[in-house]
Amino acid sequence: MASISPVSHTEGDGKPKDNGLYLDGAPFELEKLYDYEPGGHHPVHLGDMLHGRYKVIHKLGSGGYANIWLCRDTSSTTPKYRALKIIMAEGSTEECPELRVNQLKQHLGIDNKDSTSGYFCLPSDQFEINGPNGAHYAFAYPVLGPRVSRLVNLANSEDKDPGSPLRKVCLQVTQALSTLHANGLCHGDFRPANILAHISGLDDLSEDDVLALVGKPKTVKVLKRPSGDEHDLPGAPHYLVYPVDWDEVAENTAGREFIIAKACITDFGESFNTTEPVQDLGIPQVYCPPEYVLDGKVGVGCDLWALGCTLFEIRTGRKLFDTFDEDPDEYLCLMAMVLGRLPEPWWSEGWEGRRELLEDDVDATGKVVEVQRYPVVEQNSGDSQQCVVVQPPEPRSLQEALSVGLFYEGKYGPEGIHRAIPEDEIEVFSDLLSKLLSFDPEDRLTASQALEHEWFKM
Repeated sequence: MASISPVSHTEGDGKPKDNGLYLDGAPFELEKLYDYEPGGHHPVHLGDMLHGRYKVIHKLGSGGYANIWLCRDTSSTTPKYRALKIIMAEGSTEECPELRVNQLKQHLGIDNKDSTSGYFCLPSDQFEINGPNGAHYAFAYPVLGPRVSRLVNLANSEDKDPGSPLRKVCLQVTQALSTLHANGLCHGDFRPANILAHISGLDDLSEDDVLALVGKPKTVKVLKRPSGDEHDLPGAPHYLVYPVDWDEVAENTAGREFIIAKACITDFGESFNTTEPVQDLGIPQVYCPPEYVLDGKVGVGCDLWALGCTLFEIRTGRKLFDTFDEDPDEYLCLMAMVLGRLPEPWWSEGWEGRRELLEDDVDATGKVVEVQRYPVVEQNSGDSQQCVVVQPPEPRSLQEALSVGLFYEGKYGPEGIHRAIPEDEIEVFSDLLSKLLSFDPEDRLTASQALEHEWFKM
């Protein structure tokens, strides 16, 4: 079974890294403090001028590999804005995956000036930053908006059906993948987190007007443990910046018009030539096909499976096979529940943990049968009443999964946005998904074949 494990952030003894600092607030959606050390992130503050040209005004995203900052390009006579991606020092080598985007530009013959008009997010500038934690590659990209699987500005409109614009986004996503494959490239990490919406109207605005649109930056102090004093470490910032909240941007009229339902593919760090498959995929397990999870097989079929999962997520706002963790047995079980029994020899031999979750034989309708499950029972002490908590049943087909409709979970509670998907669309869309999610990679529709499907013409 293929190994899919997260990057370790621990010392040799298994304990988490600790640079003696702590956050004076919630850590959600922020980079890890322990990554501010030699080889780690470059410390950045609002107002910093990078490369003598890019003024930092907000943050767009963060992670264990890079931070992305919203910057004004001061070299332009009129206001221009860029997303500046600064790679960790330890990742800023000749093997840096971000450099593969240059190969992509050459391969597709795409010019810098045309990068924002197409489906691919390509850098307009790249340079190196030397700082207290080392030398960092930096790439200037077009500024993009939220991921296409959470276009709140479309779903939150009561008088308009989001189905048509979301299908158009799905069409663009499929066209982009078809273009990559036609040029002999696999993306390798094709999922909604790497497919963002275009935005329009940002350039030519003043910094104040931009911040009025995206919200003023919110920060949290970085303090010294245990005293709570300000630290004097040169390799760490004095505060971290929370990224732009695109849900909040979409809540106001100006922000809603600012976000365009047009897809742009980002992050080509896992890409590879179709004729030279890599050993491992960097994509999260919930987008991995069974041949990779069970046999470690990598190829074009991995992109096509991920396309099916991605189209479902864009149209519904939900992951098709959503697991609590990276447990491959749980993932394969959800897959079998929706798509049916996995073919041999996987069912009987290849999937070692299957018998703990699913019976050998299917039921009279051909659906897999779960090994007996028990409800969770809670009993209050001294009270004869008991509460039986039963999890809602998992969907048993693509049609059932789609019938839940479009649902964006609330960010701060159980409330969310829900819109139904018409039954006729469910039937047509489930047909497309079933052909992209075939267990045999050779039987999956190619991206170019998928473009001809009836669902895109509804």
